[in-house]
Amino acid sequence: MNIAEFCKLNRGAVERLLCGHDVHKADDEEKTKRRRKRWPFPGTVELWVPDDEGIEEHQLATCLDLSVDGVGLLHDQELPIGLQLAIAIHQPEVSFHGQAVIRHCTEIDEGIFIGAQFLFDED
Repeated sequence: MNIAEFCKLNRGAVERLLCGHDVHKADDEEKTKRRRKRWPFPGTVELWVPDDEGIEEHQLATCLDLSVDGVGLLHDQELPIGLQLAIAIHQPEVSFHGQAVIRHCTEIDEGIFIGAQFLFDED
């Protein structure tokens, strides 16, 4: 994919992607206090994780679910809560790039489930 095909991560772009699919809410949504629906959206996610000196390490994760406000990721290592990083989310129709902040990490059988909240310029 050409970098020119990347879309700036913004609320409207994510809403258009979600509305363009016959998406179903995640099974456990009714049990949570989420403000927004999350839908299963498998795909590749690129992370640029900064170290203590600000040098970014490129890492890959798997998108498990997606909402207008954030993304649930499967990763092989924990990331610090509150860490702000660059992110690119790849779906067949579009690739987004922008910023996110890590909100939680939970160990599951498959690896580490990470919740990341999008940071939009308009917020």
